[in-house]
Amino acid sequence: MRICIVSPHLDDAILSCGILMQRRIASGDAVLSLNIFSSGTNSQNRKKEDQCAQGEIGAGAFFLDELDAPDRDPQYNSLVKLFFGALDKSHDPYIDKVAGRIEEFLKHNKIDMAWFPLAAGTHIDHRIAYEAGRRIKSVPVRFYEDRPYILWPGVLQGRMNQIGSDAALPRVTEKMMRDTLHSYHYLKHFVPEGSYQKETLPLYFTAATQGSSKALRAKVESLTATEKELEKLYRSLAMYDSQMPLIYSGYDNFISDSYAHEKAMSGQTAYIERAWTLEPA
Repeated sequence: MRICIVSPHLDDAILSCGILMQRRIASGDAVLSLNIFSSGTNSQNRKKEDQCAQGEIGAGAFFLDELDAPDRDPQYNSLVKLFFGALDKSHDPYIDKVAGRIEEFLKHNKIDMAWFPLAAGTHIDHRIAYEAGRRIKSVPVRFYEDRPYILWPGVLQGRMNQIGSDAALPRVTEKMMRDTLHSYHYLKHFVPEGSYQKETLPLYFTAATQGSSKALRAKVESLTATEKELEKLYRSLAMYDSQMPLIYSGYDNFISDSYAHEKAMSGQTAYIERAWTLEPA
């Protein structure tokens, strides 16, 4: 089988699907990683990092070379706009263009199945990639949970509410999100203290606690990592020199965040990747 992990940026595929990729490669499948927004600031260096990281995993790295959000539109230099800016009908022509280019890639490379981001964390590029995934008709599509965004309890719940999913997830309250805000290493980078945190926390809380239309029926598939797979995964991630020191400067931080998340999700001390099939209810 030939599978494709569609990655918004140059690290998302391995961050979110590194265990899936290893398992598929071990079973004899060909794994391709298609990076959508791989052009822009520092892109040449980041592509080299990605090629090294994908090589460590055993996957092939491909680049669609759409511009990263801040390079394509100055409004996305604002973190608030980058993560919470509207994605409305005016974006449809661009999403259709991206979906068409991905569809061509999948057909040309004889892909049998593709994984797209769920867009938990709501980065604008992840949301565009999610919407493109919803338009793909040539192959079965799964939606992976975006790491590290989903590690903070409430982020995944908020995204499932936004898209109208009926996913059965642990209930999260505003108090629980506030109490765990300083428990995750990666949040020091993604939700830094100061004006940005004050402005966006209410947006995170609202998304996590609002209701869902349940217009989409969600079915989950899970993979529990072995210690050997985790060590290989981190060796690969460490090759992203421009990004990883900001997110996970060491293996212990990487494991600590992941285990804390899973403890909140299922009560297990484990590293579990999940991907979702989403169909109209």
